[in-house]
Amino acid sequence: MTSTSYRSQELTSEASLNHVVLGPAAAIGVEGRLAEDACSRNALCALAAEFGLTGLRPDHLADDLAITVASPDAGAARSAAAALRSFGMRLGALIGTLRDPATADRQGTTPYRRAFLARWTTVDGIWLAGGLLAGRCGPLILEGVEAATARTPGACPVAVLPRPEFAPLIGAARHVPADSGGEAAVVADLGHTRIKTAVADRHGRTLRRLRRVRARPTPRRPGTGDVEAAVGTALVQAVRDAADSTSNRVRVIVSVASFVQDGLPVDDGQGVYGYLTKRAPVLLRGIRSATGVSADLRYLHDGTAAASAGTAGSATITAGTWLGVGFPPVGGPPLLSVPEQRGLPVTWADDTGTSASTLG
Repeated sequence: MTSTSYRSQELTSEASLNHVVLGPAAAIGVEGRLAEDACSRNALCALAAEFGLTGLRPDHLADDLAITVASPDAGAARSAAAALRSFGMRLGALIGTLRDPATADRQGTTPYRRAFLARWTTVDGIWLAGGLLAGRCGPLILEGVEAATARTPGACPVAVLPRPEFAPLIGAARHVPADSGGEAAVVADLGHTRIKTAVADRHGRTLRRLRRVRARPTPRRPGTGDVEAAVGTALVQAVRDAADSTSNRVRVIVSVASFVQDGLPVDDGQGVYGYLTKRAPVLLRGIRSATGVSADLRYLHDGTAAASAGTAGSATITAGTWLGVGFPPVGGPPLLSVPEQRGLPVTWADDTGTSASTLG
């Protein structure tokens, strides 16, 4: 990496959107605030409270707001929709700030940061992803984004990725090599709130489905063995789900809510997964020992994984516990394709059986 550029696939903490200072874009009263204070999960929770909504669960915020939007209580439904649109306008203000050519010089405190911020003026579209965009929330948030960006110069197309809460899993699965033969493939999304895993089924260069999706809570204490134990348990179960009599090799691709350097999460004190940096070899040995399977493990920054579910020339903003960012990979082997017409089936697995939903 040079002093004036960065690799889109290996962003550092200087590429964080959380520390962007919102400009006057859209004139909605958030000028001067940090993006993390206006566009995070807790910010949406506080915004909902301003609209009179109480009792919402932060860890299930999108679920609760989606239920409220569809509530027979017309007043509550209107309040939930208004809160989501207002949150979208804040995201639109962030996008307007990023699209402003002056932002790079104003907020680029290092050559890397200036190059990263300048990149936003060149993308030809922006995808939105993340748990806060799930279900009924996504279209309402997008309405707010479009209302805000319509008032700012330098606008570009903005859209919500299909099933945005699964974008890191889908993007990680697209990184499975097409020439990996009879290997089974497992993908994981190590998020701030939940750890999700799935088995990725492919045919040739096409990703066909994600099956046996499982989710479990993320440990709250960084720097402890709880993180390694939770991740190990999740990955062991997923590898067992994938392994069968026809395959004794499993490729594991992990999207992690951490910046990634040299193929490992960065221990920068910003999240719970930096603990895995030094424990990665032990974790892999544990998976192999517990499953009896020859497994390989690769990590991707969750923003890069989510962006891999998008399109070339775009950028992706993920809205969840915090804001995430990613750009589609450039160079390297081509990513697996996703069937656009039929959609990508996603099948959950739990103790009571399975249910299916369709992406796209």
